[in-house]
Amino acid sequence: MSDQPDDPAGDRDIEVRRLRRLFRFFAATQCRGRSPVYETLSEGIADDDGLLDLLMSTPGEQRRPSLLFAAVNLLLASNPGSTLADYYPVHGGRRPVDDGLVPAFAAFCAGHRDELGRLLRSRSTQTNEIRRCVALRLGLDHVSRRWPGPLALVEAGASAGLNLLLDRYRYRVGGHETPSGAASPVTIACEVRGGSATAGPIFGPVPEITSRLGIDQHPVNMADPDARAWLEAFIWPEHTDDLAVLRGAIDLAVSTADVTVVPGDAITDTARLIGELPGREPVVVFTATLLSYLTADARTAFAAQLRKAAAQRPVAWVFAEAPALVATADPGLAALAGPVAQHNSLFLVGAGLLGPGHRDDALLAMADPYLRWIAPARDETDDFQWLLASADAD
Repeated sequence: MSDQPDDPAGDRDIEVRRLRRLFRFFAATQCRGRSPVYETLSEGIADDDGLLDLLMSTPGEQRRPSLLFAAVNLLLASNPGSTLADYYPVHGGRRPVDDGLVPAFAAFCAGHRDELGRLLRSRSTQTNEIRRCVALRLGLDHVSRRWPGPLALVEAGASAGLNLLLDRYRYRVGGHETPSGAASPVTIACEVRGGSATAGPIFGPVPEITSRLGIDQHPVNMADPDARAWLEAFIWPEHTDDLAVLRGAIDLAVSTADVTVVPGDAITDTARLIGELPGREPVVVFTATLLSYLTADARTAFAAQLRKAAAQRPVAWVFAEAPALVATADPGLAALAGPVAQHNSLFLVGAGLLGPGHRDDALLAMADPYLRWIAPARDETDDFQWLLASADAD
């Protein structure tokens, strides 16, 4: 049996046009200002029939820019002498982006087409952006002010579960040092924008965490060198500092037994797994970019899982997600009826506290999708118009 997708000619043309739009959107909203290499490559791939054909030979759900770039990055790690590696600082490259980048990428893909095809057909997207712990800490701070005392922590879409170790890292946020754990090998840096930039630390101490559970369809075993290499492949070419942070967090995770990541589907298993946690303290469920991997129906099913769990014990959803996706997942979030839901190039950090007959929602901040910067809400009713106007001007 052929493993080539069965795409009739008309459907194929539609899908190729979709991929062109997807790569241009990725260049404009994810790469611009963050990665000149991936921005240039995304725009080049959108105009290259040969590279698009490589993706068309894979299942539809695998046709993602992040997956293609990670597969290439993984192969580059074992081919550091290639011309393409010269453009990747994470592989020791120092060549600036120029007209040779896209041809070098195309040549590398052509030379490794079979290997790339196998990776694109068999691997899943696995990222652990440790900087998103800033959003989690902000959310935990909000929850603990309303529900003082110990909390259980769950992450849906946890990958390797590195964000569950948030209190083992040190933080440099808005110029303020916020230690968490003695002599941590990992320091997370994040800029603060807006009126809170010089007002002091944006969050307090981490509350007591009684248990830590990750849920992922394909949990990453950090003791497996291949799994570790695949996680590192999602670090972008210029982000050598992120690679160092990830490696430090992985080493820390391997040395501790405090985190468990179990196989599970966020839209069918979350309520059951929360119900199996010991104790009666509130449970904080954290997601970061989970919703972008779910269909509209799956997003509403995930929100229903949280409501189901909250019928048995208090549950808070802390999220760092694209605003419109949060709005479609949970139409009851009235604060997202405004303009913020139209700006998916930025992420929304928020918290929804759920209990029997109780609901308390808050929009806490807007942020860069990779939490390189965060703009905390100026007050409890902030609709972030001041930030959105600046983003539109850019």
